[in-house]
Amino acid sequence: MIKSGGFARPNTRDSGRFCRYLFIMKPKIILLLIPFLCALPRAKAQDPETLRFAKIISDNMVIQQQKPITLWGWAKPKATVKITLTQDASLGQTAADKLGKTQNAEAAEGEYSVGVKYVEKNPPKLETQTLETKALEDGRWSVEFPPAKASFQPTWIIAQSGGQMALAQNVLIGEIWICAGQSNMGWGNFNRKDREAASADFPGLRYIAWEDSWYKPLPDIRKNVSWQECSPQSAQRFSAVPYLYGTFLHRYLKVPVGIINVARGGTLGQTWCLREELDAIDNKLIKTVLAEHDAQTAIWDNPKQIAALMDEWEKSCEVAREAHTQKVAQAKAEGKKEPRLRLPKKPGDARAGWSPPAGLFNATVMPIRHLGLRGVLYYQGENNNFMRWTRYESTFPKVPVSFRKAFNDDSLPFGCISQPGWGTFGIDPEMATVAEGYAIIRDIQRRALKHDLHGDMIATYPSGNSYIHPAEKLPVAEYASLWALAKVYKKKVVHRGNEFTEMKKQDGKLFLFFDQDPVVYERWKHIENNAAWQVLPQPREGKAPIKGFIIAGADRRWYPAKARETRLDKKWCIELSSDLVKEPVAARYGWANWPTGNLVGRERIPVPTFRTDNWPLPKGMNYSPEAKKSSEEKIKALRETAQQQALDRKIRQMQIDLPALERDLNKGDAKAQIEGKINRIKAVLEEFRTDPWVSRRLNEYSPQLSDKLKVLEKNINDLKSN
Repeated sequence: MIKSGGFARPNTRDSGRFCRYLFIMKPKIILLLIPFLCALPRAKAQDPETLRFAKIISDNMVIQQQKPITLWGWAKPKATVKITLTQDASLGQTAADKLGKTQNAEAAEGEYSVGVKYVEKNPPKLETQTLETKALEDGRWSVEFPPAKASFQPTWIIAQSGGQMALAQNVLIGEIWICAGQSNMGWGNFNRKDREAASADFPGLRYIAWEDSWYKPLPDIRKNVSWQECSPQSAQRFSAVPYLYGTFLHRYLKVPVGIINVARGGTLGQTWCLREELDAIDNKLIKTVLAEHDAQTAIWDNPKQIAALMDEWEKSCEVAREAHTQKVAQAKAEGKKEPRLRLPKKPGDARAGWSPPAGLFNATVMPIRHLGLRGVLYYQGENNNFMRWTRYESTFPKVPVSFRKAFNDDSLPFGCISQPGWGTFGIDPEMATVAEGYAIIRDIQRRALKHDLHGDMIATYPSGNSYIHPAEKLPVAEYASLWALAKVYKKKVVHRGNEFTEMKKQDGKLFLFFDQDPVVYERWKHIENNAAWQVLPQPREGKAPIKGFIIAGADRRWYPAKARETRLDKKWCIELSSDLVKEPVAARYGWANWPTGNLVGRERIPVPTFRTDNWPLPKGMNYSPEAKKSSEEKIKALRETAQQQALDRKIRQMQIDLPALERDLNKGDAKAQIEGKINRIKAVLEEFRTDPWVSRRLNEYSPQLSDKLKVLEKNINDLKSN
């Protein structure tokens, strides 16, 4: 391989040797290698001497405002390239006519149509500018224009070199956001989509999407992609969260907005990182994952190893076919249904895996890293829930770092949408703290971004349900856009719920203090004696009990907490307590796949999930069959212990609650209270007698106890008869 422009490209001598090798191989192997050949990088499949832009630079795109405008592409090596940026319609139309390109077709004459048009008063004028450069030895060229202001005025980008011309037209200047992550970012369906899409006539909102993976950084996008104007027709194909997020920003900021969606379902945090950032992680698990990936990709860089791999697969297929023939003959002899032929899975090219380390970053982010960009909206973590959360501790913190390094911007905004509620609602806290991966994923994201001046975790758990792809996407996009408006665009909007700041311990109780959204704080700071609702988060349901808190003592056993508003040291806070925890030392809120937490700030924005402890979390690993089995066995043991603890806690709590309830029900009536207690004792004795399993083992436990219980039962019956 030889290097060019920082990227690897095939050596022509090696390519020729590989082609000659193919001619002497078995025909079946040649056929088997067709998928491999198709998977090779295709960024320069066009004539290398044809003048062109990078694929992200095309008709209908949006250029980032108020940042240097970098434009790049390819031409004949060492050729002179002239690039013109203009809003002069005559220049643009002349170039379009030369290339035979037309703008979007207008409605046919006489046909009725309605469309949204933007009316700008005193729009900023972009003066026509032309820059000249020379293509490098690999044909790559690049220029940088000075920043421009947002504008709905159509802009043309014209490149010329040696009689060749390339053109991008109907370009706007505004805000660009990358949307990355997995299926909840790529999910197209959402509640109210039919109503929303029917009115989605926003020509100033532009959208482009693709997904791809490769084991090394690519110089350009491999797929044929195109920017689309948002219309009732095109919006049907847009992903839900990126589309809704874009419309919120577009309508509020009143500027063009470009959304680049590179999400792919089922991806892990590791695939959204620079490889150099993954290599820098000093963690045995990550190094094992990387070494395994490198070993797999090395096979696919070696034609002989590929041939051997495919030959081995073909042999295993032959064995499977022979075994199937025997099974078919046996089934016919026995008059049974013929079994299906199941062949071994064909080896897949590890270089283009679904979610390999750095894979999607290499193929979707690196090809556009020179583009001006406002920020990144990231929605991923669900797939790390499935026994992969331990590696996420190391990989997720590298995601914002990787985006910032790629775009050479240390202050690039990074909004991380945390997971919606999913799974079983109201799970016992003992179980939730040992086996609920979503809770751990949210916690990892919160801790990683806690001190990030340009990043934040955006809480969305109330939007979930028992389906891993909840259709309630509108509030998710709204929460995300409020974060962007407040933190990125400095607009005075309420963008988050109250966040935990401090915990104090006193008299066997915990007292939690919270801050406020900056806009809410400014609204109430002049009042000396604030009411609780002005400074504390409140239940979503109004005057309802506060839910979602659990507390633990030094033994680290978790219990549901009673929560109420109170004052401590003249400050409003939330008091937590439990009858079963005499000296609590730690608290958690919303710790479950589907949290029961009901606290919201102003504008009904959810309070983020959090914990006050730093106790070790259960391990979740599946990078190998052995690691997966080990993790599953340990979590199974934790689950069994948790189930026992939950049952024990419920019995102990019932022993406290029942007498109190009985006392309250029969206040002032001693006879009723005595009878109630006698009835409870009798009910317990009845269980000893009627439960087959318990009664059989009673003598094993204590032979004397069986006799004593019989005497007690006789005494109770005597009391009842009196």
